[in-house]
Amino acid sequence: MMKKESVGERIRSRRKTLKLTQQGVASGIGVSHVAVSQWEKEETLPRGENLLRLAELLQCTAAWIIDGEGEVFTTPSTVSDVSALPLITLAQAAAWMQEQRLLIRQQATRFLFSDSKLSESALAITLDDAAMQPDYRPGDTLIFDPAVAPQPGDVVLAHINGEVLVRIYRLMTEQHDEQIFSLRPLNEDFPVQISSEKKIELIGTMMEMRRYRVR
Repeated sequence: MMKKESVGERIRSRRKTLKLTQQGVASGIGVSHVAVSQWEKEETLPRGENLLRLAELLQCTAAWIIDGEGEVFTTPSTVSDVSALPLITLAQAAAWMQEQRLLIRQQATRFLFSDSKLSESALAITLDDAAMQPDYRPGDTLIFDPAVAPQPGDVVLAHINGEVLVRIYRLMTEQHDEQIFSLRPLNEDFPVQISSEKKIELIGTMMEMRRYRVR
């Protein structure tokens, strides 16, 4: 009788079939590389939300991972490009560029999956003001990547005087090797912010916007 694969063997086998590294799985789910290694060695087992995310990433059912039941989906995939992005608050985003990033990611309870080419420092926030109307509305979810330098006209996430705002980046001039730029709203009722007048920290450049219809 053929020996049935263990949980760890099924995870490892499926990962290799999809040409994913342990780090790629970890990044896609939002866990540490050590956690994936422990699953494959069966030192621990994926549970709860981590199990569901793992099943989604490996394109199989959670039941198949745990007990080998059900069929494995074999649809060609590019899941190696899938990233799990923490959906964080604007208050958390204010500290994203500091050393608290790992802690904030670990504390995140919601994640978005994206197949865009993003760095490991990418994050997602929910817009909460009307400064970017009509193009962007309160409730829209925006994905930003700190590794992408903004170009004039790009939408950026910025930390300004204790606030985290979404604005349009405009390069104005260069003074003593320092770029002077403005951050402009689309809604004229909100003020323009200029880097020579206020301390502005650019957190990231917008890569994707999602709008969910409320029923």
